[in-house]
Amino acid sequence: MLRYLLAISFLAFSFINAQIIPRDQLFSDPKYSSVSLSPDGSIIAYLAPNEKGISNIFTKCVTCQHTKVVTFDNKRHINGFQWTGVPNVMLYYQDLDGDENYKLYKLNITNPSPQNEAHIISDRPGVKAVIIANNLVDRRVLIGLNDENPAYHNVYELDLYTNEMTRIFHNKRFPPQIIVDNDLQIRLVAEEADDGSLIYLRPSSKANPRKLTSDKDTWVQYLKVSPEDRPLTIPIAFNANNKRIYWQWGAGTDLGQLVIHDFGHPEANEILYSAVKAQIGAVLFHPTDHNILALSEVYHKPEIFVANNTILDDMQYLVNLRPAATPVIESISLDFHTWLVTYVSDDRPFEYYLYRRWQQKAEYLFTTRPELVGQKLNKMNGFSFQARDGLQLQAYLSLPPQSALLTPAQVNGTDIELAKLGILPAEPQPLIVFVHGGPKARDVFGYSSTNAWLTNRGYAVLQVNFRGSVGFGKKLTNSGNGEWGRKMHHDLLDAVNFAIGKGIADKNRIAIMGGSYGGYATLVGLTFTPDVFACGVDIVGPSNLITLLETIPPYWSGFYKDMTSMLGADIKTEEGRESLKSRSPLFFADRVKKPLMIIHGANDPRVKQAEADQFVDALKNNSIPVTYVLYPDEGHGMRKPENNLAMTGFVEEFLHKCLKGDLEPFKHGQYNSSAVVMASAEKPDEPRLKTLSRSSFYRRAPYYQAPESTQILRDSAFVGDLFSNRR
Repeated sequence: MLRYLLAISFLAFSFINAQIIPRDQLFSDPKYSSVSLSPDGSIIAYLAPNEKGISNIFTKCVTCQHTKVVTFDNKRHINGFQWTGVPNVMLYYQDLDGDENYKLYKLNITNPSPQNEAHIISDRPGVKAVIIANNLVDRRVLIGLNDENPAYHNVYELDLYTNEMTRIFHNKRFPPQIIVDNDLQIRLVAEEADDGSLIYLRPSSKANPRKLTSDKDTWVQYLKVSPEDRPLTIPIAFNANNKRIYWQWGAGTDLGQLVIHDFGHPEANEILYSAVKAQIGAVLFHPTDHNILALSEVYHKPEIFVANNTILDDMQYLVNLRPAATPVIESISLDFHTWLVTYVSDDRPFEYYLYRRWQQKAEYLFTTRPELVGQKLNKMNGFSFQARDGLQLQAYLSLPPQSALLTPAQVNGTDIELAKLGILPAEPQPLIVFVHGGPKARDVFGYSSTNAWLTNRGYAVLQVNFRGSVGFGKKLTNSGNGEWGRKMHHDLLDAVNFAIGKGIADKNRIAIMGGSYGGYATLVGLTFTPDVFACGVDIVGPSNLITLLETIPPYWSGFYKDMTSMLGADIKTEEGRESLKSRSPLFFADRVKKPLMIIHGANDPRVKQAEADQFVDALKNNSIPVTYVLYPDEGHGMRKPENNLAMTGFVEEFLHKCLKGDLEPFKHGQYNSSAVVMASAEKPDEPRLKTLSRSSFYRRAPYYQAPESTQILRDSAFVGDLFSNRR
C-alpha cells in the first residue's frame, strides 16, 4: 500500500526588498544544469559555460572537489548528454541554430583533451538523431535517425565498443514512439487510426526482432486507445524480467491509474495506484529491480507517495532535510547506494545534494545559481477558481516580494481562505498573464527565473492551467479540443476577472505574454478582446492556424489526427479551413489597438518565421505600430544566453513603458546578441525589414550553437512544444 509523505505547507509574508536583480543573474546560463550521476555512482556530470561562455560538459568525482571539463567546443553549445552502460562513455547532442535536427556524438571522458575528439554518430544535415533506448548497463544503445524519410526514424543498434551501427528496424510507417524493454528489444510501436485513436502494435510471429520492418504482416494490434483516453494512457516501463509492463491508464477514470499487466494481456490490468488530486507525475523505479519506489502528484504543489517501505526512512530523511521544499531524485547509482537529489522550491533556485544511503546522510553539492543566494524571491501560490461554464481550473499567482498582503483578519467570507494562501495584496498590482505553451503542457510549482524577474520588477504574475492543459485529468485536457481562440481564451479572461474582482490586479495595467501557444494566446488577446489587455508580448507564437498545420515538422505527421482534434478542424476541408481562419489572429490584425511586441527565431521548425512576418505585415498594412525582433540564429525560443538576455531586455523595456514597472536599463547591442529589430513601434511608417540571408548574418556574428534550454520558455512549460508531446 502506498504511504503518503505529508507535504509541509506554510505561509510567508513578504517584506520590502526593492533591489533590482540584474538580468544576467537570472538568465545567463546557470553554473550547473542537466546534472546527472554516473551509473556507478562515482562521477557527477553537468553542463556549464566554459571560459568563452559556451556550454560544455564538466565532471566532478563524488569524493573530491576537483572538476574538469570533458568537451572542448568553443563554437557550439552542447544541448544535452546521457551516461551509457560503458564506464566513462557518454553520448551528447547539438543542433544547428535551433533547427532541432540533432547531431549525436560519443565521448570517452577517461582522459579527455582537445585532441581526444568525440566520435561522430550522426552529423548529417537535415537528419534528426534521437536516443531511442539506453539501459545504462549494456554496451549497446538504440539510435533513431530519419535518414531516409524525414517523417520516420529508422532504428540502429550502436555498439559502444566498436562504434558499429546496425539497422534493426527499417521504418517507413511509424512515428518515433517506440517502446523498448530493459534488454533493448523493440516491443511496441504506435500509429494513429482514422478516428483519432492511438493503436499500439507488437511484432508478429513473422517478425525478425533483429531485422524489423514496418510491413503490415509483421505487426499485430496490442491495444487501441480511444481519442478520449490518449492523454492518460501511456506505457511507462517493463519489470525486471520484461514479462510485465507498467502503464499509466486512462480508461474508466478521469485522473488515471498506475497499472501493470502481463505483456500481451492489457485486458488483465492490476491496479497499483489511483490518482487522487491530479494526474500521476513522476514515477521512481529501482535502477535494477525495476520495482516502483515512489510516485508523485502535482495539484498546487508536488506530493510524494512512497510505494516501497524499504525507502520510507530515506524519503522521510530527505523531506526533513528541506521541509519547505519537495525532494526530487534525479539519479540513482545501479548499486542503489548513492542518490543525486534536488528540491522543488519556489523561492530558491535548484540545490543539489548527494545522498549516501548506507549512511542516511546527504551532502550539499551546489546551487544552480549561486549569485541569487540571499536574494528575496517571490512565492508561487496555487489556487482554484471556476470558469464561466463551471469548470474548475487551477492557477498560480506570484506577487512582488515587496507587496504588502492582507491578513485573514482584514477580509471576510471566501477571501479569508485566499488571504491564508497569501494571494491578496493590500493594493491592486500591475499584472502579467503568463500563458504556458503546448497547449498540452501545464504550469507547475517551483523556482522560475521568469517569475523571479517579473515580480522583482514589481509585477504580479498569473499563470492559468486553462482547459487543454495536462495534469488535471483527461476531462480538462479534452475539453480544450477545438477551443483555441474560444473557451481556452475565455478561461484566461475569467482568471483576469477573478484577479480584478479580488483586488489582486489593477484592471488598467494587465499585460498578456507567452511563448508558442502562449504567443498565440497573446495575439488572440489583442485581436479578439482588444480592450482587456494593456499590451502583449508574443514569443514564437503562430498567427494563422492554417499555415501552422501546413508547415508542421515532417516527423509530427504521425500524430496529425491528434493535432487536428486539438485544433478542432482540418485544413483538408473547406469547412475546416474556415473554422481555423475564424480563430486565427492574422485575419483580425486590424483590431489591434494596444502595444505589441513580437519575438521569433528564424530557424523555428515548429512555428515558422512566416507566422510572425505575416502578422507584422498585416499590422503594417493597417498602419498599426508593432515592435518585431528576429533572431537569425535561433529556433523555437532563444536558447543562447546572449540572445535570451537581449530578449528579456527588450521585453523588460516594453513592459516598463506599458505597465510602469521597475527597469534595469537596456540598450540594443549590449549583450552582443544576434537580435535584429525588423520593425519598430517608434517608426510605424517604415516597412518591415526583409529577412537577413544566412550568409549576411554570419559575416557579422560568430558561429555557435544553442545551450541546453531557454529559461523564459522553459518556465512557460513549452520546451518541446508546439504540441508539446511531439518531441
